[in-house]
Amino acid sequence: MEIIINFNLFSALSSLIDLGNNPPIVITWIIIKNGGWFFIAWAILEGLWDVRMEHITGAYAASTDHILLAFKIPKESETNQQSPKAVEHIFSQIMGAYTSINTVEKYWGGRIQPKFSLEIISIEGYIQFLIRTPVKFRNLIESAFYAQYPEAEIFEVADYTKNIPIEKFPNEEYELTGSEIILAKDDIYPIKTYPQFEHPLTQELKDPLASLLESLSRLQKGEQLWLQIVITPDLKANKPLREKGLRVINKMAGKKEKVHENISDKGINIFMKTLDAFGEMILPLWKPAGPKKEELPSMMLHLTSGEKVIIEAIEEKLSKISFSTKIRFVYLAKKEVFDSKKGLNAVFGTFYQFFALNLNNLKPNSRTMIKKFYFFNKTRKNFRKTRLLKYFRSRERTGGSTAFMLNIEELATIFHFPILSVVKTPSIQKTKSKTAEPPFALPTGDESINLRQTFRHIASPYSVVSEEMKEKTPLPINLPIK
Repeated sequence: MEIIINFNLFSALSSLIDLGNNPPIVITWIIIKNGGWFFIAWAILEGLWDVRMEHITGAYAASTDHILLAFKIPKESETNQQSPKAVEHIFSQIMGAYTSINTVEKYWGGRIQPKFSLEIISIEGYIQFLIRTPVKFRNLIESAFYAQYPEAEIFEVADYTKNIPIEKFPNEEYELTGSEIILAKDDIYPIKTYPQFEHPLTQELKDPLASLLESLSRLQKGEQLWLQIVITPDLKANKPLREKGLRVINKMAGKKEKVHENISDKGINIFMKTLDAFGEMILPLWKPAGPKKEELPSMMLHLTSGEKVIIEAIEEKLSKISFSTKIRFVYLAKKEVFDSKKGLNAVFGTFYQFFALNLNNLKPNSRTMIKKFYFFNKTRKNFRKTRLLKYFRSRERTGGSTAFMLNIEELATIFHFPILSVVKTPSIQKTKSKTAEPPFALPTGDESINLRQTFRHIASPYSVVSEEMKEKTPLPINLPIK
């Protein structure tokens, strides 16, 4: 038997050597003829399927109308003293946009979950908070914000990214830098969140966005910086995230994972348990039973304080709903005032505040960052600039970096309205006074007077409006609308 096996092995090696002596074309043909065609056909079909899915989902996304909403918080309002907890509640309500998609809608119609883009921009030093939303979810967004900030003002504005007449780089007038931002570790590990920026005694929040807003306010004429956080409500993605997190927790705690058994596994286990029980009955007849081995205590008693902190942090993240997230930023300026360090340092410095050595942190993606290359430097840099600007304008969620999961507490940490008593940046867009409901007893009988006035997009019959007052509410001054 041993001689036969050695002979077969020798024959197989000889066949491989003979195959390698042929030209590459002949080798390829022999492999294809002997079954390799199946794997090639499978790879081609899979590629064609991916192209088709990308096409139909892109067509569905293009058919969805979006609007851009700008937000202003009254300067003297009590609501602007709220912590990011208020924005956390807003994200919980936005999860209501999640819809169930059946197989036909997904693979035939290309239907996908709606996406929302949270944006903080500075155009020549004027700062604005924006949200891009599908038109059909405008009421959801506005009601969510008014519930937490009842004195806020919400305006529909034009897309500021289209005011820059650039389609590709190089460009004679403008220069660009930026990157997409990713997590350094697996997304089950949380970043540093806003409760960790609160003073333990006074509970005063040291706003992590303060430095970013200060840097944004210092941009000069011809400079712009755009920060974008694209989120997608996906309840289905929360389940594998939780399962992955529990596996890590159980491994650290020394717990055995529960294995899902099929019918054959159950039958084998029953047979083995029967043999074990029979052996325990027979063995003492020949050998006296020794002392029973005591079970080890829980590994939780032997974990270090740092390991316990990690487990608690993962459990805390998994206790709140998460969104599929992509983050990117663009610093764009005219060539005579372009300073790449100004844009990069402002954003990177802000995200380094969320750095937790034992947990997670946000970092630039080296595959999308505009940087120097050893080969074809200018061509590759211009390609990345063009692609980054394209993805930013389209609020792309599939191209570029792989999306990751951030829960509502993490999102509220990196996107929230500043507490104006803490953040003193003067160029944040805010209203000069509070808004109030119109008086109830205004005259309404004269039909020659226009009795309709828009108040938060609701027609009110209680206010008298002249022709001059019928104009649309002006847009924020920091958004150059054509």
